[in-house]
Amino acid sequence: MITVHMVVKNEEQWVWFAVNSVLNFVDRIIIYDTGSTDRTLEILKSIKSSKIEFEEKGSVTPEKLVDLRNEQIKNTKTDWFMLLDGDEVWSEKSLTLLLSKIQSAPKEKIAAIVRSRNCVGDIFHFLPENRGKYNILGMTGHFNIRVFRKSPGFCWKGVYPLEAYEGAFGAVNNQDEKLIFVDVYYWHLTHLKRSTINDSFKKKKRKLELGIKADKNKIPEVFYSKKPEIVPDPFITTSLIEKLLAIILTIVKDIKYKI
Repeated sequence: MITVHMVVKNEEQWVWFAVNSVLNFVDRIIIYDTGSTDRTLEILKSIKSSKIEFEEKGSVTPEKLVDLRNEQIKNTKTDWFMLLDGDEVWSEKSLTLLLSKIQSAPKEKIAAIVRSRNCVGDIFHFLPENRGKYNILGMTGHFNIRVFRKSPGFCWKGVYPLEAYEGAFGAVNNQDEKLIFVDVYYWHLTHLKRSTINDSFKKKKRKLELGIKADKNKIPEVFYSKKPEIVPDPFITTSLIEKLLAIILTIVKDIKYKI
């Protein structure tokens, strides 16, 4: 039915939760590591499942990363594939509904748009919708295309992080008639600490802001699952200094958005 594609590097904080949040719902997970130097490799190897195909690719350039994504498509036997980063975690309800919707999607539909909960501070708080700037299907907010149909003539083009799934008439995200919107969301943890390695790109993406408090009943179940000792605690919190900074920065940004 669906294959998961992952390309990771230094994602020790959340990668175990990301993989296990989808493992029981998909046919196969193809994971390429591109030179992790933290505990990502050890954590991934601790997940014992015949569904997982894991390869170490070594360090790659942004251009080469697109080649790896196309290699994953080539090795995919299902009609659909799903992108899953090491900082993306799904709830069972959202993923079940998403998979149901794509199975009944018309053949002309090539990709599915979903929402994301972009967490700040901890997994229990997320940014409001008006902070999202992604524009698609006449909507603006925290949206992303995460599921794609394996289609003749379509492949990944461009350079990470601006690569796109393209066919003869251009990128699928610019072709409304080929898109479906499924009103579900995943937990996106890109603004939280993701590794003990001081990665400048990941560090730049961290945000100190106050977020909307999440309904605890909608927190992905995998965060409460029994995990190996090597897997970091998901219930990390910010320090007192970071909380004070978050208050100040939130006030400043609120003023900015009102202006």
